[in-house]
Amino acid sequence: MTEENKTKRQLQAEQTKLNLFNAAVELLAERDFESITIRDIVERADVSIGTFYNYYSTKLEVFYETYQVADHYFTQVVEPQLTQPTCVERALFFFEHYAHYSSELTDRRMTRLLYSPDNPSFNRPQDNSLVTVLIRVLQGGLDSGELDGHGDSAREIANWMMISIRGLTYNWCTTGFAYDLAQATDWFARRLLRAYQVPSTGTGE
Repeated sequence: MTEENKTKRQLQAEQTKLNLFNAAVELLAERDFESITIRDIVERADVSIGTFYNYYSTKLEVFYETYQVADHYFTQVVEPQLTQPTCVERALFFFEHYAHYSSELTDRRMTRLLYSPDNPSFNRPQDNSLVTVLIRVLQGGLDSGELDGHGDSAREIANWMMISIRGLTYNWCTTGFAYDLAQATDWFARRLLRAYQVPSTGTGE
């Protein structure tokens, strides 16, 4: 549904939900997740507790809203910039932004909170998600002959790479952000891509 086709009530509902999310993010930047209550969130967003439960069941669900924000960022901001001449360069650009989003655009407390084994959002539907952007990049490489899937589809390659890079991000969180995530992600992504890269094509290293 386009913005033009949405009713005033739908737009107000979306804004209220966004206000709740922004309030929760602001609070997380100020103190630990455990000390934040639903009442804190609704008071910051200037809505009632009843309104909160119209949108979310728990306070953790509010923070999971960040995945909608991330998917929008990658489909609307990152994908239009994927104009590099090779698939490998486009994939590296994608992962550069993934690291930037996880370490800079998202508060580190938020990243640590999200990288939990109980988080169902990692396995959310891929339609219009950031993973879909990576799938399209890799499909272009398979179609052009730059990549050899060795029987794997673009979706399978993308899922494998995302599991690997998310594992790296989890390690970064558990080590207290002890290293540069962008540099480590680039190192990992280059080596993961080599498993599918046709030997005659260079990576620019």
